Amino acid sequence: MVENTPEQWYKSLPLLTRIGLTAIFITTVIAQVGILDPSLFFLHWPTVLNKLQVWRLLTSVIFFGQFSFQFLFQMYFFTSFSSKLEQNEIFNQPGDYLFFFIVIILLLDVVSLVLSWPGGLPMLGPSFVFAILYYWSRREPYANLSFFSFTIKGYQFPFALIFFQLLIGGNIWMDLLGLAAGHIFYFLKEVVPATYGYTLVKTPSILVNFMSRYSPAAPGVNVQYVGGGGGGGGPAQAPPRPPPQHFGGAGHRLGGN
Repeated sequence: MVENTPEQWYKSLPLLTRIGLTAIFITTVIAQVGILDPSLFFLHWPTVLNKLQVWRLLTSVIFFGQFSFQFLFQMYFFTSFSSKLEQNEIFNQPGDYLFFFIVIILLLDVVSLVLSWPGGLPMLGPSFVFAILYYWSRREPYANLSFFSFTIKGYQFPFALIFFQLLIGGNIWMDLLGLAAGHIFYFLKEVVPATYGYTLVKTPSILVNFMSRYSPAAPGVNVQYVGGGGGGGGPAQAPPRPPPQHFGGAGHRLGGN
């Protein structure tokens, strides 16, 4: 029987999810031990534009503050739902998921100006995680999840989280920002081509070529990632999917393995 160790779990994560988790952890450690001033990670548009501190566009979504229970909660959601989404069939081309990350990050940076002009919201990590979670819910709307002993569908999950935040008196604006970014991507990526026949979101060839060297597929082999709502899944050759019936997937219990 293969031993399930933290190292094996970490190595089993999809590539970009693993890189994202590592970046978040390193950024948090750097801020926690005082190597760098945490304010260097915050989004502040005047500083980005006037002083060309463009790294803030990225670090604002991978910095969650100090280690805490809330940090662990966010990391659980990130690793769980980003792993499923990265292996979803819609990201079957090398570079697709990286492009998704880039677009979502830029959308969060820009849309946050609506909530906090002119600097933008300084920390967008929770919104980034919620955008991933929301887009997963659009890809697998009928996956079953257990939420406080209630069985709900994937498409209901983001709204259940927002409602729960309201019940406990939490701030829902970060979740709504993530929902908005995720829905804009969904609309441009899936609704516009299906309804109007225009392709507005397409992975640039430079990203495809860059990520191809890290793809598990051999050159010229079309690989689709087949993964259900319960996680797992992996690279496998698959016949072309019938037109959009997005989704399907196994159930997933929050807090479980």
